[in-house]
Amino acid sequence: MQSAIDNPEATWAERWSESWDGFFSNWLAPLESPGLAILGLSLAALVLARLLAFVPLMWRGKTSQHAIDRLKGWGLGLILGGSAVFVLFAGGPGVVWVLAYPGALMMVAGMVGFSRGLATDRKISVEVRDEAGQPAETRTRNVMVLLTSLAGSRPKGLYFAIGSDVAFLSDSSLSGVVPNRVLAALQAIATFMIGSTPWRLSVDATNPDNLAVSMSRHGRQIDAATINRSDLGLARLDGGDTVDLDKFVAAFALMILSTQYTDVEGLAGTGSWRSLGLHFVASTDLRDDASDARAIAILSHAVDLDPDNHPASLMLQYRLHRYGTEFDELRRYADWLSVETAHLEAEHSPTQDADFSLHYHRVLLNYVITVENLVSVTDRPSGTSTSTDAIRARESALELVRLIDAGAGERNIEPGEVSLLKRKMRLVAATGYVALGGSQDLLEIGSRIKEAGISASPWVRYDLGCMFHAQSQEQTDPTRKAELRELALGHLEYAMIAPRPRSFVWKDPMLTQLHADPRFQKLAGNPRTDFWDLNSLQPYRTQFADLGITSPFHLSTLVGSRSELGDFLGAGRLQTLALLGISELANRAEVLSMLPWSEELLSRYRVELVSEIIAEGILSAAELGNLGEQERDLLSTKVFRALARRYDFEEFDLLQVAGWVDALVP
Repeated sequence: MQSAIDNPEATWAERWSESWDGFFSNWLAPLESPGLAILGLSLAALVLARLLAFVPLMWRGKTSQHAIDRLKGWGLGLILGGSAVFVLFAGGPGVVWVLAYPGALMMVAGMVGFSRGLATDRKISVEVRDEAGQPAETRTRNVMVLLTSLAGSRPKGLYFAIGSDVAFLSDSSLSGVVPNRVLAALQAIATFMIGSTPWRLSVDATNPDNLAVSMSRHGRQIDAATINRSDLGLARLDGGDTVDLDKFVAAFALMILSTQYTDVEGLAGTGSWRSLGLHFVASTDLRDDASDARAIAILSHAVDLDPDNHPASLMLQYRLHRYGTEFDELRRYADWLSVETAHLEAEHSPTQDADFSLHYHRVLLNYVITVENLVSVTDRPSGTSTSTDAIRARESALELVRLIDAGAGERNIEPGEVSLLKRKMRLVAATGYVALGGSQDLLEIGSRIKEAGISASPWVRYDLGCMFHAQSQEQTDPTRKAELRELALGHLEYAMIAPRPRSFVWKDPMLTQLHADPRFQKLAGNPRTDFWDLNSLQPYRTQFADLGITSPFHLSTLVGSRSELGDFLGAGRLQTLALLGISELANRAEVLSMLPWSEELLSRYRVELVSEIIAEGILSAAELGNLGEQERDLLSTKVFRALARRYDFEEFDLLQVAGWVDALVP
């Protein structure tokens, strides 16, 4: 019978079928029996390896993810290879069977290695139970998100760590326990067989102010604790009853993991989960607090609990002195940063130890910025010199730029790449170096200054603006001085898109020489102090001056008819009425701000108060008085929100603003 392969009339399907039959009979069929034996032996070895993972000896000591991956990879390879060698040579003729012994040894080594890899894997199962003892899916997801944020995201925070700098967990490392009992049982069986989640984080929410948390590994409890709001000092804190205690669960888990893995880097000496949790709360929930009081209270407690928590100590000092403008205060802050730098260099080798690397960078950066402010303060004790501080800060800035260029302590970044956070640090350090008198001609500095000019970061552009202003102060050429001043204002204007630079720009001692500049006043959001700057009155200021009217009071008491005033101004009857009504509102606000019991905040914002009332369509005190109680309350709320939004660095109070509005009623 002619083969289908040789038969030109055969179809492609017939030819392919005959080719496959030949390949199977010649090559695969002889391997069928050994192949099944190899597979069975490999599966048996994998089951034994899984059982070995429960032996505490297999997960004793510290390890890293790199070592875990290698153990599992090499272990699996040795098991498969050893099984093949053992099956192929066991029972062979003559001395061939001796070759089965290396196969057996390979299998044993593979089982031990694979078991060690399974036993030390860092995957975690999370379960939170409510007060009734039932799985709480929402709380479980919340703990997983917080743990990923604390220990599995890129480091954040230019001047202090937000959460922590640890980035060794991934989303795939965490899994929640399924609430359905059947699915939970299947998950438990799969976990036992595959060994994918050695760790289990269990939380019992006994009440809103108390959590019982425990961490186990392969069914054996490693540690347990009680998280109590009062014990943490949160109960006596304003707003402490709303702090999410799950953040302390995440801190508890991270501290346990840090004792088991060598690649948990970024804690910078922190050894207490309570202290870490307090810092987590302060750097996230209270990060944008206008008042520093709550953050300072929490951070002080964190440092008391763990004096070696360097990130919390740095943030505490930052919150204490971040808006410092007095020479003595800046002097104390600079001295503390200098001592911290010396301690890190002497005790922790921060340029080599990735655990302290980012903290060291932040300390250097804060020192540079603080000394920039220090040398700018003109009101200082006589005979005081800051030249030594400027030299040291300049050296620190250059060191920081070079450290980041060299990639010191960089983690999870490809060679030659630098994280976004470190790029910002490098740009701010470069601008500080030049602002303190360093040469812009240095290659590593000049290129960074150009990069800073196109940066999207408000803080980078803010510091660049400060640098150009510092350079303008040293210039003797009027043209170049004006150019540098314009560059400074341009970059500062861009930086005002962010609330934190906007809240500090008017207080910054480096920029006091710009206070008289109208452009600076505008970008800084400085409240207007002259009622003639109101949009409704400003166009007529010169014409009123020709009539001898130099204040809203003069306008509100004008002797003459409205029609005559309208003719002189070239304004219609309604517009003239509006001008007179606005001037009356302005006059009442002016008088109110001058009363002996008047608040300083009203004195500063009296023009803006009237401006916001006008923006809501109220053009006279009479119109304000005609509003009903509810209408006036609504107006007060709108005015309060507008002032609080525009001047978010001030502490406006709704009842306070409502009192001002009511006081303007005739």
